[in-house]
Amino acid sequence: MDDDRPGRPSITPARVLWVLLAIIAFVLVAQNSNDTEIEVFWWTIQAPLFVVILASMLIGWGLGTLGIQAWSWRRRRHIDRHEKHGDSTKD
Repeated sequence: MDDDRPGRPSITPARVLWVLLAIIAFVLVAQNSNDTEIEVFWWTIQAPLFVVILASMLIGWGLGTLGIQAWSWRRRRHIDRHEKHGDSTKD
């Protein structure tokens, strides 16, 4: 299956989405390139605002991923414990 077959559109929804995301990222950087200071405990960090925004987004994504994995692990343990004791009911 070759994407360059005749009759197959070269513009796909996925490509449009990637182009839109790239444009949004470019605008974010262009409009937020001024330096800003943030204080974390006793440190003062000076960085461009877009770096602070992206770092905050990455930290949030990482914490969300860890939370989902912890919830999944705990749920799996709960299900395994009930299966081990012969409980057929699941919460």
